[in-house]
Amino acid sequence: MKATDTIRNVFGAWVALVFTITLSVAQSGGVSVPNQILGDETRPVDVVIALDTSGSMENLLDATRARIWDVVNELGRMKPTPELRVGLISFGTDKATEEEGFIIHHVDLTGELDELYAALMDLTIGGGTELVGRALNEALDEMSWSPEWNALRVIFVAGNESADQGAERDDFRIAARAARDKDIIINAVYAGNREQGVVEKWPELARIGLGNFSAIDPSTSSIQIATPQDELLLELNALLNTTYVPYGEKGSDGLANQIAQDGNASRLGVQSCSSRIVAKGGALYNNASWDLVDKTLEEGFDWDSATLGELPENVLEMTLEQRVEFIDAKRAERESIQLRIQAASAEREAFVQAALAKRVGASELGAEMRKTIREQAMAKGFTLDGR
Repeated sequence: MKATDTIRNVFGAWVALVFTITLSVAQSGGVSVPNQILGDETRPVDVVIALDTSGSMENLLDATRARIWDVVNELGRMKPTPELRVGLISFGTDKATEEEGFIIHHVDLTGELDELYAALMDLTIGGGTELVGRALNEALDEMSWSPEWNALRVIFVAGNESADQGAERDDFRIAARAARDKDIIINAVYAGNREQGVVEKWPELARIGLGNFSAIDPSTSSIQIATPQDELLLELNALLNTTYVPYGEKGSDGLANQIAQDGNASRLGVQSCSSRIVAKGGALYNNASWDLVDKTLEEGFDWDSATLGELPENVLEMTLEQRVEFIDAKRAERESIQLRIQAASAEREAFVQAALAKRVGASELGAEMRKTIREQAMAKGFTLDGR
């Protein structure tokens, strides 16, 4: 062997060893390794919404319902593709007891966004004791946060009373420091005047939680902007819904819930309806627990190991080859429709942003949440539209 070959082999082995050690340390949480090195195509993103639903918060609740799909769509522009899960907690509610801290844990972190949206639409207002610190502790301790070292973990906590309520038992400062230790960002959204939000300690919460403070006017945050693309999006959504193939115990309920949430978004207004349709046309909308098209894309799916009793009758009667062809055809049809939705979405987004640019006044909830999640995702190594 030539001396140059020996040197080349030794150098190659050394590089491989260094990379292996670096990767192992990174995966244990020791250092941050760029996503390009690891070759990730997806990355976990966990978002928990902790919402004050006391008697004075109807406008904030409506605004959150109206804008939640906008936040999903903002994340849908990120690369690598987020493995998005969203959880929901309400606090200050009279539907829970004092012993429970007037807090309800509605939905654990889930990737099935219609489940989250249904829970959000079912919320009602009522109550008057808003324990922000305790709500944060509930979110930190009871949500099934991703353990992945490169995950983005975020809490949006929104209310309009002092963040110091109940501090003798659950101080938001201690909760925010605990969140920091768990690499969870806390964003504080005050529903009201910015100066009053400062008095009520919400900026301090965001500062300790390494997040963003926003003061928003909930009464303007559910205003709907119509666009020339809305009618086309409605037509595409009707076509998209025909590509779902319900299976198993959740099948019929899952399909019914999808249609129900389409209706809920439509009742909120044209912008909310179109925003939901855009989300359904993206990679973050997944219903593998009840839709066979999504299920067959899961890693490890095998027709031979599929539980036959869970298959819909028309699929059960097919041969294996026919099943594959049927699902592949549904998937191709869905992807074609989704591409058309995405094209319409780009035009719609430009129209909406131009309309928003003409507005002056207090901050709007959707815009603040989108800006916040975008900045925090990019700080975590995501890029916007691959840039």
